[in-house]
Amino acid sequence: VTSCQTPGQVALTYSEGPSEATMEMLQTLKEAQARVTFFANATWLQYMQYAGVTRHAYLDGHLIGMTYRLPSDSSSTLTDDQIKNDIAKNSRTIQDLIGVYPKYMKIHESNLKDSRLLSLVKTMGYSLVGFNMDEYDYKYTTLETAGQIAEVYNSMFSKQMDAYGRKASYVVAGYDVPSTGAAAALPKVVNTINTHGYDMVRLDGCVNDKTPYKK
Repeated sequence: VTSCQTPGQVALTYSEGPSEATMEMLQTLKEAQARVTFFANATWLQYMQYAGVTRHAYLDGHLIGMTYRLPSDSSSTLTDDQIKNDIAKNSRTIQDLIGVYPKYMKIHESNLKDSRLLSLVKTMGYSLVGFNMDEYDYKYTTLETAGQIAEVYNSMFSKQMDAYGRKASYVVAGYDVPSTGAAAALPKVVNTINTHGYDMVRLDGCVNDKTPYKK
């Protein structure tokens, strides 16, 4: 998944959380009545305060996916079954928390080129998620520079309209961790999306998926 089926839609996706930043973002999104997709990293869910954040996000109506990272640097040291079992274990951690198994998955960037892992993930029935827009929140990390993140959206939307005279659709990559400017930028990002007349949707709405979680 790298774009939506309907022009004018924007699916914001955040991975590597949950964290303190996620909590701040949930408040912003609640006030804006907007929905996004969070890819939870199961490693953080063993900590009570972070588990609570992901549960909160789910109950607020956001879509919960999974960020997955291999337990070792490369899949070459692991059997297919070991990888599948590890993925299943991570998935179960999320299911224990919100009552449903994640279906949408982002692979940690250190494993993105691991073709064996990618094919195993697909055979297990997960939907792999990419993006066609990067909000660069890892580049603009302070409160002072967070406005630059909203400008990324403004520039993308304006260039699209100038070139084609119509809206496109976007799946945006962001990171809900404190080391990025994602949380600080979000109020301005939401305003920019609204100003340009785009609709914020969850990933399942972006691809018209009636079953956003695995059975």
